[in-house]
Amino acid sequence: MHISVDNPLLAATFVIVVFLVFVLAIIHLRPRPRRKRGHSSARGQAPARKRTSINKKDIPKVNGRIPSWQKDPGARVANQYDRARSPEWPRVAHEHLSHEPACVVCGHRGKGLQVHHIKPFHLYPELELDPNNLITLCEIRGRTHHLLIGHLDDWESYNKRVREDTKRYSHQSATAIKANPTWQKEAAQRPMS
Repeated sequence: MHISVDNPLLAATFVIVVFLVFVLAIIHLRPRPRRKRGHSSARGQAPARKRTSINKKDIPKVNGRIPSWQKDPGARVANQYDRARSPEWPRVAHEHLSHEPACVVCGHRGKGLQVHHIKPFHLYPELELDPNNLITLCEIRGRTHHLLIGHLDDWESYNKRVREDTKRYSHQSATAIKANPTWQKEAAQRPMS
């Protein structure tokens, strides 16, 4: 294929654009090194706790499907204590989201919102459906407020001061929250279920 261009400036611009597209494609397709979890590069940070990761292949299926309690971190922890969500939970959670439809920390609305129990329902079963024990937090990439604020970065823990912390860390990213010395201290002293 042969293309002739009479204007040398147009030809040079075309060559530069093709070159930039080629370079960006190479950069974008190159595999990026992954940071290892649990390793902190900042000084003074509490060492991250090792999280128990769940491989979907290891989850027992019922009728070929993963049970809903396996997808729900709160229900998964409660299941370890032989507790199950109330059949009324979906209705209560839906009602709560209609009254508090955004993450209390960042204001996010839409997909990724979760209704969090301030006091975990496997330790306080009488509070599972209590609207005063619920708060809306998000679990979306870059703003994992449910995990960071509600559970202090460990699904098996809980934050006794979640309401105050939602104000303290208002509109902060996950990175900013984790870098905060007050949050680091809270995470190091978090209560375990």
